[in-house]
Amino acid sequence: MAKPVVKKEYTFLERIYLWEIVKGLKLTFKHFTFNFKESLKKGPHTVPTCWQYPEDRRPIAPVFRGAHMLCLDDEGRELCVGCGMCARACPAKCITVKRGKPAEGEEGKYAGKTMSAEFTIDMLRCIFCGFCEEACPKGAIQLGQEYELAEYTMDACIYDKERLLANFQKAKAEGKLKPPKKPVPVAGGDKKAGAKKVAKKPVATDGKKSKKAASKPQAEEKKASETKREET
Repeated sequence: MAKPVVKKEYTFLERIYLWEIVKGLKLTFKHFTFNFKESLKKGPHTVPTCWQYPEDRRPIAPVFRGAHMLCLDDEGRELCVGCGMCARACPAKCITVKRGKPAEGEEGKYAGKTMSAEFTIDMLRCIFCGFCEEACPKGAIQLGQEYELAEYTMDACIYDKERLLANFQKAKAEGKLKPPKKPVPVAGGDKKAGAKKVAKKPVATDGKKSKKAASKPQAEEKKASETKREET
């Protein structure tokens, strides 16, 4: 079926397009004058204009996911135990982890009994989803606030263990470490505890229940016989 044709009558100004061009230039000139005045101010701009990078930098949110880093504890020991949970959770398959044991005399450098003998991340394949950070049971890997990740070669985009540890040291020196995560409250915790308490109460055995059930009809029969005697 043919589509219906909608006829619209244009005015003279709409047919020559001059009035529409004038309105567009008016809006452009309005934004131009506003941005020009704001660009003359000193310091970082708070209006949606072009930031004078790298002098002016945008503030980064604490939950921003940037360059990866391997964390250390308060004693300077490596938290990673080489379990490979981050590699299994990674949807891009860009993490490679190999577990090993500390050498003799170096046990104090690691927080666990095992360590990561090899830890590499291919930043060209990473999608910065944060699944590795969520899957790590030790909190050993984090995505920091570093976003300047451009390199001249592809090999430089593969982060090894030394570089990941250096990222942590740099973020710690600059005060850009993420705050520790707060424990998530479990809903219905009191109800579960109450249910456990009820379950711990002693329950009568089947023999006792049967005796009680048998004693009830006997008592009823005695009451009925007593009422009949009183009536007679």
